[in-house]
Amino acid sequence: MRKSDYTGLVAKWGTRVGAYDVKYIPRTAIKGQEVYTDGAFNRNGAGIGIVLITPEKLVMEKSLRLGFVATNNEAEYEALLAGAQMVRHLGEEIVELYCDSRLVVGQVNREFEARDERMKKYLDRVKGVLGTFKSFKVRQIPRGQNAHADSLAMLATSLGSKLPRTVMVEDLMTSSLTGIPAVGVHNIHVGLSWMDPIMTFLKHGMLPEDKVEAEKVRRSAPCYWLSREHKLYKRSYSGPYLLCVHPEAVEPLLEELHEEICGSHTGGRSLAHRAMTQGYWWPNMQKASQDPWPFAKWGLDIVGPFPRATGNRRWLLVGTDYFTKWVEAKPLANIRDADAKKFIWKDIVTRFGVPHTLIFDNGLQFDSKVFRRYCGDLGIRNGYSTPAYPQGNGQAEATDKVILAGLKKRLDDAKGR
Repeated sequence: MRKSDYTGLVAKWGTRVGAYDVKYIPRTAIKGQEVYTDGAFNRNGAGIGIVLITPEKLVMEKSLRLGFVATNNEAEYEALLAGAQMVRHLGEEIVELYCDSRLVVGQVNREFEARDERMKKYLDRVKGVLGTFKSFKVRQIPRGQNAHADSLAMLATSLGSKLPRTVMVEDLMTSSLTGIPAVGVHNIHVGLSWMDPIMTFLKHGMLPEDKVEAEKVRRSAPCYWLSREHKLYKRSYSGPYLLCVHPEAVEPLLEELHEEICGSHTGGRSLAHRAMTQGYWWPNMQKASQDPWPFAKWGLDIVGPFPRATGNRRWLLVGTDYFTKWVEAKPLANIRDADAKKFIWKDIVTRFGVPHTLIFDNGLQFDSKVFRRYCGDLGIRNGYSTPAYPQGNGQAEATDKVILAGLKKRLDDAKGR
């Protein structure tokens, strides 16, 4: 039938079946996972970036650093393989892969011939992986449209990245031609936990002998999903599945999100929310993320220089407690490590006790051997934000803005006095 005839009949049928409280809904097109891949090669090494977009428009990012010597074309092939395997691990059967390498896409689509032996092996491996999908497409896109994946690939080979979000960087230690790559992030020796009864039930259908525990497992099991790699995920109604974290891995994960190079030094609720947005879950996340120790962590920063005041003072050393948001500030004529030591002892230690952690920028007065030894003798742990990511000391930066705004209001009325 012509399309117009078909549309007319469907409209008539829809009207008739509507009298029986039956609603006609046209079938939508089946969409697959869209994966944008890119490989990067420079003097620092090779890396690959992957951006997976689900039909629900959820975005998943991954950056992998290649731990072996690879050319640019080999990195592009590794990116295709990693992207396809990422979709396969999610249990999907339809995928569209996008790559900005004309050579690689042409070889996969049989437009170009692979003459190099390693390229032939990579091509055979890609065909083998893609052959496991019900439907797949590999398309070339302009480099400008692949900037997201390109940024992730460059991130794996460079320390200076301006990406606005935290990205997990993993190590791909072996070539895909030699077998299944061993990807390492954190190797943690773990014991039994709350996850094991659920995983045993999902895998073998076995319940604990205790009737009460067996009933708890049976009721909670539908909320979880066990992947082919035997990793437990928490089902999410409004987003992607969340990877369940073993209790012994919770603390290292929170430290990474809170204090390390990509840390934001946020509070308990925000830290728990960030862990969830990064794809992790464990019971009582809010409780585990709380830090109920006032004056345990301070952020220190230097503001200035200002116009010289009495005593030749033109700098401001500011300390902010992360828990209570209490601020200690002192005007200084010099900003040496000796002045920083005196401020910590007189304005923090003698008033609030010895803190657990101090967060600084990379100023020389905070990063000298004398200052590090001084903090070490007191048992204080030092944390440093990077120049590429100054928001790592965000609490101190926020305090500085408030102080500067207050000073401006007062100095405007002084008219230079």
